[in-house]
Amino acid sequence: MSDWLDLELSHELAPTEAPAELWGRVCAERRRVRETPHFALPIAAVVTLILAGALYFIARGQPAPAPTRASFTHSECVLCHTI
Repeated sequence: MSDWLDLELSHELAPTEAPAELWGRVCAERRRVRETPHFALPIAAVVTLILAGALYFIARGQPAPAPTRASFTHSECVLCHTI
């Protein structure tokens, strides 16, 4: 970088002091962000319970699937077919 450009940038980008109200705004924003998620957990729990209940009632109304030939073990077949 040339010396002239370095001098210009150091002059134009010199450190400045922040406004006095800036820190108050930063702290207020931090408090607001931290207070927001308090309601999220109970809402998530209620939604989860509602979905679980809905799935339970939907599954409860379905008939059990019919057993297939592949679902029986050898010992179950012997018990049934030897009597």
